[in-house]
Amino acid sequence: MSFVIDIAILVLLVGTMAYAWVVDRRVRLLMSVLKDMEPMIGTFSAAVDRSESTVSALRSAGQPPAEEARQERAPARGEPSFRTRRERPTRPVGATSVPGKSELVRGFFETVRQREA
Repeated sequence: MSFVIDIAILVLLVGTMAYAWVVDRRVRLLMSVLKDMEPMIGTFSAAVDRSESTVSALRSAGQPPAEEARQERAPARGEPSFRTRRERPTRPVGATSVPGKSELVRGFFETVRQREA
């Protein structure tokens, strides 16, 4: 009976080692792909940061002065009122704004490099 248990344990160990070898190959492939994508992701992250700053600049440039905004909010009696602007969409529950996305991306790749060494 102990011989059967020993054989079962050996078979399970060989299976575990084969699975670990497959996972190791996949992780190495993933790491090589991430190294190839690093410049593209960094450029994309910088472009996102630039677009966010441009959108905020455009948003602030499109804001009417305070007097015009007060007149716009108070329509005359008897006249129908229509909104000329969309309401700002609400952020989904659980979503947070991440400042400094470029630093986050750089930090990720530096951590990956340190783990490889």
